[in-house]
Amino acid sequence: MTVEDLKLYHLIPTKFAATIVYLQNALMNHKMSNTVKKQYELLLEVIDLCAIYY
Repeated sequence: MTVEDLKLYHLIPTKFAATIVYLQNALMNHKMSNTVKKQYELLLEVIDLCAIYY
């Protein structure tokens, strides 16, 4: 995909609605490691940026 293709890209809506499923399956005493915490925070920041631009 070229830069021009990316500039001209637009989302084509579909007739199917997206379904989001949330599952909490971690153990009660589970602790996230520092690396995972940093990765999770980075993921949340990326999602926030996507929300701004879309």
